[in-house]
Parts: sequence; C-alpha cells; structure tokens
Amino acid sequence: MGTNFSPALAKRIEVWPIEKVIPYERNARTHSPEQVRQISASILEFGFVNPILVDSKDGVIAGHGRLLAAQDLALKEVPVVVLDHLSDTQKKAYVIADNKLALNAGWDETQLREEMFSLQAVDFDLELTGFKTDDLEEFLDGGELEDEFQGFDNDPTTEEEDEKEKSDGSLLSLVNIAIDEPKHQVETGDIWKVGPHLLFIGSVIKEWSVWNKYLNDENCLFCPYPGPFVPLGKKADDNILIMVQPDKYVAGHLLDRYVEIKGEGSVAKGGEA
Repeated sequence: MGTNFSPALAKRIEVWPIEKVIPYERNARTHSPEQVRQISASILEFGFVNPILVDSKDGVIAGHGRLLAAQDLALKEVPVVVLDHLSDTQKKAYVIADNKLALNAGWDETQLREEMFSLQAVDFDLELTGFKTDDLEEFLDGGELEDEFQGFDNDPTTEEEDEKEKSDGSLLSLVNIAIDEPKHQVETGDIWKVGPHLLFIGSVIKEWSVWNKYLNDENCLFCPYPGPFVPLGKKADDNILIMVQPDKYVAGHLLDRYVEIKGEGSVAKGGEA
C-alpha cells in the first residue's frame, strides 16, 4: 500500500427514523436473543455510541445487532453513518469483514484481569462488558481464556474439584520452590497479617466484598494471586499489599518464605489493616 493512499472518511453521523433502516437480508452473522439483550443493556448503560453503518439505499452494512437492540428498546430513532462510496461488491465484502476482522483480535489477559478487578472494586455490573459473571469467575480466579469471543471457559467441575486442581502446588514450580507441604497451614477464609501487608485466602471475585474494604489508602495496592516473593519485593516496601490467593499451597509457602526472610513473628493469623 503506497504512502500516498488516502482512504475514504465518514463525514458525519445522521439520526434516522428506525423504520427507515433496512437490514441486509443476506447477512451471514447471527444474533441470539441473549446477545441482543446484552447489546440493549449496553446501549442503556453507555448510550448509542456506535452508529449503524448504512448504504445510500438505506440498507445496513454493519450494525445488525445494534438495530435489533434498538427495536428491542422500542427506540424511534437511531444514529447512522452513510457509506455512499462503496460498490455493491465492496458492500457485500464489508458486511463479512466488519464481523470477521473483530474476531481476529485477541486479549491481553493480564490487562483484562486488572480492568475487570478495577470495575469489580466499584461494584460495576461486569455483565455489561459482554461477559457473564459466572464465566468471569474462573478467569478472575486464575483460569485462561478458552476462546476470545465465545466467552470464558465455563468448566463444569464442582468448586471442590476446581479448588483441588488449583492446590496441587504447580504454580510453585514457576519460582523453583520444592512442592512440599508448607509449614504454614492455611484455610479458605483466613486473613493473615504479613508484615505491613494482608493476605486473604479465598476467591478473588467471590470474596471481593471482604478484601475490597481494605483498599482505603492510596498506599494500598491490590495484588491478586501473589507468589511467595511478592511481599518481599522492592515495591512492597513502599506500599501495603492487599493480597488475595485462592491456592492454599501457594499461600502457605508465601508465609513460609516471608518468615524465612523477615524472622519469626513477622506473620500472624487474623490480622487487620
């Protein structure tokens, strides 16, 4: 593509009566009733911020889901952008490309977790992001994304089976710690004072209301899934870490390592900020 190439630009947004907008009858992208409800909820929360793209004959090129949501909300008008520079062949291709190009994107899972945690901390409804809360739970507790645009892995295993799987000590191999039974035995629901820091043993999302209230100081840092060296790092010296670790083996070894470096009495069960 040459450096002098200049793509066509949409000049303005127009507001049209909803009955004027005609869906493309050969649209290959499907929209389930559940997804339409999600789009409707998004419009109610954020506004109709993404216009429908139409051609000069009033037909939809992109935004069929948004049109269905607008109909679901009984809106009288919708914002549109008229693309009158496309040939009939280009319009057919763009109907497909608009959907497929989005599917080719991925997620920075670390960044996504941080963003979700920040929304959860202010009691924002995470389902408005397009993901189900039930599916988010496994991801926020350390799981991986199975498919970027089909939702998170919804493993049918029970919570007990999932906890057993997480507590096999496999995470410790990342920091070259022998997978032996930790000296400090912890239980889900425990709160430990670790020097100036706090360590919560439990789910990051299920027990968020327990640990969230401790983030009451600008020097407090939220630290999900801490490893044994986290409270010993340089950044920990200048801040109070609010650590949440669901893996009891990792949490036990974290306490072991802290005592090893800081000495007996540096940790205590039942701590308070």
